[in-house]
Amino acid sequence: MTHYESQTAQTRGNAETPGQDNHQDSKQRTIMGFPWPFYLAFLVVIIAAIFLNVMPVNIVSGMAIAMIVGGALKYIGDSVPVFNTFGGGSLLCIVVPALIVFTGIFPQEFADLADSFYNELGFSELVVTGLIVGSILGMNRKLLVSVGARFFLPIIAGVVTAFLVGALMGLITGFGVGRAVMLVVGPVMGGGMAAGAVPMSEIFASASGGEPGSFLEQIAPAVIVANVVCIIIAGILNGIGKTVNAKSFSGEGRMMRKGDFDYSKASDEAPLTIKDITVGLVLSSTIYMVGEILSSLIPGLHAYVWIIVVAAVLKIFNLLPEHLNLGAEQWYNFISHAWIPAVLVSISAGMVDFDAIVEIASDPRYLLIVVVTVVVAAAAAGAAGMLVGFYFVESSISGGLGMADMGGSGDVAVLSAAGRLELMPFLQIASRLGGAMMLIILSIMAPFLL
Repeated sequence: MTHYESQTAQTRGNAETPGQDNHQDSKQRTIMGFPWPFYLAFLVVIIAAIFLNVMPVNIVSGMAIAMIVGGALKYIGDSVPVFNTFGGGSLLCIVVPALIVFTGIFPQEFADLADSFYNELGFSELVVTGLIVGSILGMNRKLLVSVGARFFLPIIAGVVTAFLVGALMGLITGFGVGRAVMLVVGPVMGGGMAAGAVPMSEIFASASGGEPGSFLEQIAPAVIVANVVCIIIAGILNGIGKTVNAKSFSGEGRMMRKGDFDYSKASDEAPLTIKDITVGLVLSSTIYMVGEILSSLIPGLHAYVWIIVVAAVLKIFNLLPEHLNLGAEQWYNFISHAWIPAVLVSISAGMVDFDAIVEIASDPRYLLIVVVTVVVAAAAAGAAGMLVGFYFVESSISGGLGMADMGGSGDVAVLSAAGRLELMPFLQIASRLGGAMMLIILSIMAPFLL
């Protein structure tokens, strides 16, 4: 029996001990550790502050609204039977805040603060870097080497299939092959907004003599809609994975089907300590700065790519003492447990534009091509992953949805809905390296298709 299996068996055994049900009932009556009446009072305070517009634009205000609103939505979504199987809490966190802003229930200041908190005040970099570094340094070294060497096949399979099927859909629907490829498939598979859609609009403008802004207006809705579709598909894959018995279908967060790998983490047997969190914060922040330095020296690659490379080198060559790896992993655990709802609320309120979604829905061909692109990319990546020994669900999410979502923020939302945050390094590889590959491809194709 592997260590992972013994840990699983031990966990199941513990679940059957007397008094466990009472303990679980007690936990269900709390939200983020607070008795629900206290949490309701906190929520009332936050809502009052939103409507009175007394929130200064700083990290404290942003953290307060994001964490408290996110905690409430996650609790509600995770409490609904069946819906919770498909990542109900995460889905509510990513949909409800945007809908509230769109309908005018909350004022625009709420969206502005959420956007500033996540993007301008650096919460995005803090969270994503911590998840990347902690995921890699907390991985089994042998597993990291084996998975990384095979990962590009699912990415390439997803991209090629998406281009072919997207072009076919453009021909069949009358939308146009060139328009479908350049304005829908390319942006969807481009790795997000800032690193994908924005430079793409400049490439298209240069090739056609138009204005970048006009192209961005056409491709941005595809990125937004694709991100929502990715989150929904991730939740569906998570739910199906819990019901399908095929051994090659779902690994519950594990990429490889075979191999003598220890999928448990050192933190499973270690208590979460202030010292570990401090080590993880300092280590991940330092690696982030190394990534920024390398990105400035070699501008063609995003800083997140270098963060992945640096963390992987440290892990593969055993350059760090084990207690530092544990600290990075515990920092990851803290982020994933305490801050993910806050991240999703910030993304939803500040970055998901329901106006764009409503506008794009007026052309069902555009919407259809976006949805089909995401679906076929995920399916192709899953199938290709199985050929190199991956589980279908994990390969589909990492190589397919990781390319089609909205970059770093989309990766967090997708993995939260899928319940597989440990796959963060692979989605970052797909978003960043895959996105860079898309920019090169589209720059070559643009003069012929626009």
